[in-house]
Amino acid sequence: MYTTLFILIVIGTLLFYAASDKVKPENKPAWAQRFAQKPVLARSLGTVIFLICWIAVGYLQGPGSGSFAMLGYLMTSYCLVVLLKPLRYFNATRLAIVALTAILLEIFVF
Repeated sequence: MYTTLFILIVIGTLLFYAASDKVKPENKPAWAQRFAQKPVLARSLGTVIFLICWIAVGYLQGPGSGSFAMLGYLMTSYCLVVLLKPLRYFNATRLAIVALTAILLEIFVF
C-alpha cells in the first residue's frame, strides 16, 4: 500500500516538474513536454493525486501523523526528482523496476 502511494506521489511530483518553467525543455521527456504546454492541467492533476494520497495516508496513519508523513513523502519525492531527473537516472523503466521490486518486497517480506 505504501509503495503504491509513494509511486503515485512521485508521479504527481513529476507532473509538477513537467509544468515548471524553470526546467529546461531538453531535460523533460516527451510526455512531460506535452504537459508543459498545458501547465494548468499538469498542476491540477498533480494536486488531485496529492490530495488522494494525503487522504489515504491520513486514513492509514491517522490525521495528525498522516499529514506529517505526507509532508515527508512530498519532500522525499521532490528531492529525488530534482536530483535525479537532470542526470537522466530517473525514467519510466527504472521507476517501474523499483516499484515492482518494492511491491514484491512488501508482499512477501512484510
